[in-house]
Amino acid sequence: MGQRLRTVTPMGDWRTLRGICDASDGYSQYDLILLHETVGMVYVEDVDNIGDEFVLFYHAEKIIVDKLVGSGEIFRAGDAVYWSGINGTGVSPNWQSGWYWIGIATEPADVNDTIVEIDLKGDKATIGVAT
Repeated sequence: MGQRLRTVTPMGDWRTLRGICDASDGYSQYDLILLHETVGMVYVEDVDNIGDEFVLFYHAEKIIVDKLVGSGEIFRAGDAVYWSGINGTGVSPNWQSGWYWIGIATEPADVNDTIVEIDLKGDKATIGVAT
């Protein structure tokens, strides 16, 4: 199903920056990416070429992202959310070596749910357990 921005709060606290594609295979709309130490969501049409501009949401009050496939994990509202930094990989409430802390879950997600709503924290990416 893929990531997407959820517009539940009018004029929510969203922050963007202008990104320049540096990936040879480009980016797809709603990809979570690491761009110059900032984790964000690509919010434009697909970006196909190196040097193409796009909008990156680096802080978003509510976005919906894919859970790690087959993990059998549950999220509780307030759980830390971790991401591996590899496009297409889902998020997890459990830190693993080399994973980035990217935000908190804003709603629960059960074992069988494939998505979870999160608050993307909007600061420089850090690898490690939430503190």
